[in-house]
Amino acid sequence: MSDIREERPTAQGGVISNEKPAPIVDAQSDFDGHAERDLNVTEDDLLEAKELASQMSLEEVREMMFNVHKIHEKDPNFPLVIIEKIEAFLSNDDVFENPEKHEALIQEMKLEAALITGNSPYAEVRAVVDNHDDPTMPVSTLRAWTIGLLFSGLLAFVNQLFSVRYPSITILANVAQLLAYPLGKLWEKSVPDVGFTVGGQRFSLNPGPFNRKEHMLITIMANVAYNIPYTNYIIWTQWLPKFFNQSYAANFGYQLLISLSTNFIGYGLAGLCRRFLVYPSYCVWPASLVTIALNSAFHADKNGAVDGPFRSVWRASRQKFFYIAFGAMFVWFWFPNYLFTALSSFSWLTWIAPKNRNLATVTGFNSGLGFNPFPTFDWNIL
Repeated sequence: MSDIREERPTAQGGVISNEKPAPIVDAQSDFDGHAERDLNVTEDDLLEAKELASQMSLEEVREMMFNVHKIHEKDPNFPLVIIEKIEAFLSNDDVFENPEKHEALIQEMKLEAALITGNSPYAEVRAVVDNHDDPTMPVSTLRAWTIGLLFSGLLAFVNQLFSVRYPSITILANVAQLLAYPLGKLWEKSVPDVGFTVGGQRFSLNPGPFNRKEHMLITIMANVAYNIPYTNYIIWTQWLPKFFNQSYAANFGYQLLISLSTNFIGYGLAGLCRRFLVYPSYCVWPASLVTIALNSAFHADKNGAVDGPFRSVWRASRQKFFYIAFGAMFVWFWFPNYLFTALSSFSWLTWIAPKNRNLATVTGFNSGLGFNPFPTFDWNIL
């Protein structure tokens, strides 16, 4: 006979039970998963928020959430699920009378309060802007000012020169941001570490690695300088004989002073409005996020894996991805602009019946209504 061993049910408290033991559920891991999804935070942000949330009292969180709800109640950029949980938190008196019964909700509100205190309430901002600062990183260096002034003068000269051309040519500040990185790295590798000391502070030609703060300072300088002064067309209108024929408008001193005065008025008003348009956390400027994201791509220290399409995982750095995209765009540019220009105005539906006027009127790109699912393959036209 074969040796058959029968697994007998275990006895619990004198009663034989056939039930399998229930799996152990990690409640903390389950809560962390919900918090990451609802608050849309990374694991590092969640750990940092937990540390800060542990120091908050329930009354502090209540007062903070009241202000958050007041500010972000109608905010389309704020997560709706968080607004609903804040309303449930504030409207339920039992949360404050019996907090032990609502630990999950209280913990999530503490995390949200911690995120707002030490970070941005918006996931888009948290993904781009680092909330940590390294005060030892040099900023106002000779390298940054030299490269920044170089690009500021170059962009201002080119844009002013071609402003009277039709169509005008404008070089944006992101060109300076792109070119400043290789220039800064070249300076870092080639210029010796020599300098001088003034007032106990040393100024070196090469203070070390080209860092993100220097890069951002150069970008800010170029962003301020590339714009044509507001008085550009005022001076032309004053000087031209067909308009006001005011000869003094050709004087360099007059042009300089009127340009500075109008710009300083704008900067002064901007400074007065900072407390309303810049300092509040709900004042998000998407164009600035693009600039910061590009700057972070060049100087990112960490390279975390992210989920890609078709269940793939991407481990390429931002800088590598940028170079790949830049190379692909450079190659593709030649096709719609030179090699196969029909891709720019891709009226392929009119090819079905080239002599059909009605078809050309409805689907044509140049002289028709342009009802076409694929009207162009040129992003310059898009």
